[in-house]
Amino acid sequence: MSIRIPVVSKAAAAAGFVIVTCAAIAAPVAYAHQGHGAGHAPKPTPEEFAAFEKAKPAFERHCFRCHTSAGKKSKPKALAHISMDSYPFGGHHADESGSVVRKVLGAGGGKPTMPPDDPGSVPGEDLGSILAWADAFDHAHPAARQEKTKDKSDAH
Repeated sequence: MSIRIPVVSKAAAAAGFVIVTCAAIAAPVAYAHQGHGAGHAPKPTPEEFAAFEKAKPAFERHCFRCHTSAGKKSKPKALAHISMDSYPFGGHHADESGSVVRKVLGAGGGKPTMPPDDPGSVPGEDLGSILAWADAFDHAHPAARQEKTKDKSDAH
């Protein structure tokens, strides 16, 4: 009676190594973005789209330089968060873009973090039109906002 010992080919061993390595790299990235949006903005309502059209010049002046592919200061990280190449916005915060924009501009009393080269510098009229759009976005998509709040509270 002989015992057969399975032998793994070099190709199979290499494939296994690649899979384990990819998993080891992907896990921290997935964990780091835990709580981020799914990246799929809901279809805009007519009211939301009208608010965006009014705010678009302000977005162009203060946001497009980093959050559009053609922007002079465009970086993959900024585009991954919110991409303003088209409307509705893309990126992993697309489904919560109203509340995210409001937060980074310091609305509600928080410290502004955008624009990155001069946080809090969006002037009154431009800030007002962007915040009006954010309100319209959140009003048009309350389920997405409530689901995001629920997800964050469940995670803690």
